[in-house]
Amino acid sequence: MDRQSFFNRDFYPTPDDVIVKMLCVSDINGKIILEPSAGQGNIVDYLKTNGAKQVVACELNDKLRKIVASKCDVIGDDFMQLQADRISHIDMIIMNPPFSQAAEHIIHAWEIAPDGCEIISLCNTHTIEYNRFSTNKSKVYELIRDYGGSENLGDVFKMAERETDVLVSVVRLYKPMKDNLEFSDYFTNEADEPEMADNGITQYNFVRDCVNRYVAAVSKFDDVMAASKEINDLTNGIGGCSVKFGAHADRGDTITREFFKKDLQKSAWKWIFGKFHLEKFTTAKVMDEINKFVELQQNVPFTMKNIYKMVEMIVASSNNIMMQALNDAFDTICSFSADNSTAGEKWRTNSNYMVNRKFIMPNICSVGWGFKNYVGLAINYSHVRKIEDIVKVLCFLTGANYEKMPDLHQFINANHLNWGEQYHWTFFKIRCYKKGTMHFEFVNEDVWYKFNTTVAKSRGWQLPQVVRTKKGGAK
Repeated sequence: MDRQSFFNRDFYPTPDDVIVKMLCVSDINGKIILEPSAGQGNIVDYLKTNGAKQVVACELNDKLRKIVASKCDVIGDDFMQLQADRISHIDMIIMNPPFSQAAEHIIHAWEIAPDGCEIISLCNTHTIEYNRFSTNKSKVYELIRDYGGSENLGDVFKMAERETDVLVSVVRLYKPMKDNLEFSDYFTNEADEPEMADNGITQYNFVRDCVNRYVAAVSKFDDVMAASKEINDLTNGIGGCSVKFGAHADRGDTITREFFKKDLQKSAWKWIFGKFHLEKFTTAKVMDEINKFVELQQNVPFTMKNIYKMVEMIVASSNNIMMQALNDAFDTICSFSADNSTAGEKWRTNSNYMVNRKFIMPNICSVGWGFKNYVGLAINYSHVRKIEDIVKVLCFLTGANYEKMPDLHQFINANHLNWGEQYHWTFFKIRCYKKGTMHFEFVNEDVWYKFNTTVAKSRGWQLPQVVRTKKGGAK
């Protein structure tokens, strides 16, 4: 079987939604990009449409190569024969290689890529998660461990142009600059300061200080290891000294500079993201999704530009994030009881429904025993978390400051709530009952109606005509 026929069996055109997942933490704008196994040019088309400065490609199959040549510059047929000098000018390599040869393609991409290049490749999940005793698979595993990360995308080709139910992963590698240039792109120019400080979340000097500390720590690694070796050599043989200097992981393993740099990079990303305190302004469900994004971002070099790019992504999607949170809040209320919605059990399909102004949430509270057998209220934290998510959403809709809102647990402790009595908490009048339910009523009719209309608009549903009361409310 010739090589063209061999690779034809591995020809799986990449759908746009898979390309989006590949590039979710990457910036292709203004970049020169190589596509090493271009096929019919799906990735080439996407890159050109979405801001790449230039795309060059390789394609082994004669017929497919003619198609790709009409879309971009083809610099070779067999990527595995491509030499480093042909691509010394590129910024990124983005590819969907033949899965049967994915490990070899990833390794070759790493070997010929110029310093500072970003490599993104799809592969069969089996390539990176199993049989690491294979020389090539072991090498790919080491590259991922030291210089990037991987993400299991699932069976994303199951409904593609050419279908397969193989589990697919994306590998993202970042080839560092060498010697004095290693951190050359980690800082921004002072001229960029006003633009970067404009997002309102992070201060330019604060971010610069974080990156500076990271760079300084990594830069000291070689000095520390050299000094450690010198001390160990001097003490070796002097009465069998048991103290040894060096860098060690928690379990005592000696670590490499690459391991230290990657581990510190992950810690730095997690630490600086924690400074944003986004959990105060979005729901638990949406926060889980943001945390997954940050988990991926931790494999990206800890540069100022990358930090601000992540912040910009979150800020740019803030409205979408809160709309999702709004819908989550609506579903939370309706899911507990058909009585919470005007459409009853058919609320999911009825086009003319609302969350009732009064609604009930179960399992919020229970009888708790306190000092001298005092019978008070105990709180179910997992359900209270859902209620506080609803308050965050209402703050978003009304412009209220969530940080000034007392959480429900604090409110109950401060006011010593009695069973069955009504209290005013944030946007609601509330009553607690010993069977565990808490009854809620929107204090302001306009807020209640705005909550419903905003959800309805996002879902394409129609609400009843609003009627104004004499007090200016809505019903």
